[in-house]
Amino acid sequence: MISESIKNISKPELLAPAGNIETFYAVLRAGADAVYLAGNRFGARAYADNFSEEEIIGCLRYAHLLGKKIYLTVNTLIKNEELDDVARFIEPLYKAGLDGVIVQDLGLLSLFGRRFPELDLHASTQLSVTGKDATEYLKKLGVTRVVPARELSLDEVKEIKDTGVEVECFIHGAMCYSYSGQCLFSSVIGGRSGNRGRCAQPCRLPYSTSYKNDCYPLSLKDMMTVGIIDRLIDAGIDSFKIEGRMKKPEYAAGVTSIYRKYIDKYIETGRLDISDEDIKLLQNLYIRSEVSEGYYNKYNGADMVTIGSPSYNGSDDAVLKAIHDRYVNPTGDDGGNKTKVSFIASFIEGSPAFVSVNYGDITCEAYGKEVDTASNRPISDEDIKKALKKLGNTVFSVSDDDISVFTSESPYYSLKEINELRREVIGKLEEEILKDRGYGERAVNETTEVCPAILSGDITNGLTASVTSMDQLRAILDGGFETINRIYVTETMLTCEKEIGEILSEYKDSEIRFYGILPFIRRNSSKYLRDYVISMVKDKSLKGVVVRNLEDLEFFVPLRNSGMDFEIITDFGIYSWNNESICQLSDKADMIGLPLELSQGAHKELLRKNKEICFEKLIYGRYPLMQSANCIFKTGFNCQKRNKTKINFTFLNDRTGRKVPVMADCAHCHNTLYNSVPLSVYNLLNEDNLSYRLDFTVEDRDLTKKVCDYYITLMQGESLDKPEWEYTTGFEKKSTQ
Repeated sequence: MISESIKNISKPELLAPAGNIETFYAVLRAGADAVYLAGNRFGARAYADNFSEEEIIGCLRYAHLLGKKIYLTVNTLIKNEELDDVARFIEPLYKAGLDGVIVQDLGLLSLFGRRFPELDLHASTQLSVTGKDATEYLKKLGVTRVVPARELSLDEVKEIKDTGVEVECFIHGAMCYSYSGQCLFSSVIGGRSGNRGRCAQPCRLPYSTSYKNDCYPLSLKDMMTVGIIDRLIDAGIDSFKIEGRMKKPEYAAGVTSIYRKYIDKYIETGRLDISDEDIKLLQNLYIRSEVSEGYYNKYNGADMVTIGSPSYNGSDDAVLKAIHDRYVNPTGDDGGNKTKVSFIASFIEGSPAFVSVNYGDITCEAYGKEVDTASNRPISDEDIKKALKKLGNTVFSVSDDDISVFTSESPYYSLKEINELRREVIGKLEEEILKDRGYGERAVNETTEVCPAILSGDITNGLTASVTSMDQLRAILDGGFETINRIYVTETMLTCEKEIGEILSEYKDSEIRFYGILPFIRRNSSKYLRDYVISMVKDKSLKGVVVRNLEDLEFFVPLRNSGMDFEIITDFGIYSWNNESICQLSDKADMIGLPLELSQGAHKELLRKNKEICFEKLIYGRYPLMQSANCIFKTGFNCQKRNKTKINFTFLNDRTGRKVPVMADCAHCHNTLYNSVPLSVYNLLNEDNLSYRLDFTVEDRDLTKKVCDYYITLMQGESLDKPEWEYTTGFEKKSTQ
């Protein structure tokens, strides 16, 4: 007996990946309700085959006739010069009925919302949405569906669902070690940016750690949630997403078929009862050596990591062939992925030939010329049925029992003309079905103007230092560096270091302005730490906050707008690659961090096109390569949180001998991996709306002082040699690809 609670549960959408046409048809045959795919530009899987405009339009028509949906991934960051191209790329697909677009760039959300008012906007997991505040921010931009960060627990997902948006969650496939959208590892190491769809997967390479040599501490096991699919359904998740646009059609179709089976089974019976055979099938489809259920039931852990090897298991050839024959290249009725119709045909001598087709409440008719009297062999009922059953290139099928034929004694009508009547009536039926399902003309707003730039606050240019330790802070304060007029202190330092309160009181009325720099990622477990920061803002110990995620941005902006006097600065990880995204941030932030992956030339363009806005540029500091909920210390069975320490550093050694610093922020249960050497820019831009920043992470007191001395001298106009420490100039000469 099915419980009332099961009866009231909505069946979630099963969303499958397609990297090419073959996979598209295969996953629909396997039971997908919707497919996500990319065009040949602007998608986060640049190395998949992807789809041409003509192919996408054909796929849209095919899917819509089956009652399925297609979502286009435009989940990369967009440069200024690409904005018009993206709009032109989307327009014909929008007109053809594109169901939704999955977006990372805040500027694109704004642009698409204005230009394509009937297009559903989905916030990509690349936006690292972790809670209801970020979701509310995105709802204001017109977002109707959010793909949260994969690191969230089921309870956190439910909180996002409670805001009223649709929620789309991953249920199967490869997992990134970093929060999606917050990884610069591939970009910095190899110039191939994950934010541009070109990730080289350095997380799958071996590293040496303090506890093991040549291991894989950054390689997460693949996700497989079929065993908890009932809990995910009960949570009210709207769409279940399978990862894998780079994988073969047999993988996508096979995985889709298994999840289709158990979603339907649970909805119908309230039970799962997963067979060992189906588990084995999933494990034989390009799965890494081991699997996990992801983060839904746990925050992190060593058992989520493929310490030994990230390589894939071999696939069972017999399994692949069975899937191929059933879904990829089926025989017979297209693998069962057809819409049943019925025909009525009349071929009466002396009367016009007549064919009608029926689907549900829709009936379409076609008339031909008068039927002749046969001089030799008349057409038979079987001839007519055979011609009407030729529906192979359509989404329709018909059986002999659903074709009613009326003929006179000796009718003649050519088979060619019968085929033409069939094509005509099927074409009419297709148009009526599409019209009935709402796929008609859609309005396009021709304006492409960027929303008006809003004047920033009174922050002036100068030099900022960001610190993560008391030694660094003391080096700056004791060094007499008057040019440094802003100091950013991490939230962890503010809440854990006893000396901070005394220092803030001592410098409260000085020329130095202190700001609290908030965590890269905000989760529920650390929201209480905001209260410390707010209290320091209220008593003027802090002049403002530096926000690094949409969760904190949406939380602090209303506080300022309600009358609390403080400044908001957005950090580099809240991406502002183009004028549209800058516009979205300009009425919320007093200063905007320039993107780390863009060149000096690209920075100059943004500065000059947004002269009324203050920007900040990193000129010294280690690029943050990854933000992770998993922990290098915990993976090594040495969790530092148990020791009540708050900030800890360790190192990973890569194959070239480079040492990659890893900061464990135990106050936020969060790891940041930093580049092995710091960015050091020595050719500075001279723009009135630009401030510079020195970012200190693992530097000791002496190196902190040396760096400050160097850049203060450089800003005073003196000619200096290149820095004496090991460094990189990053993307100063060329933006990431």
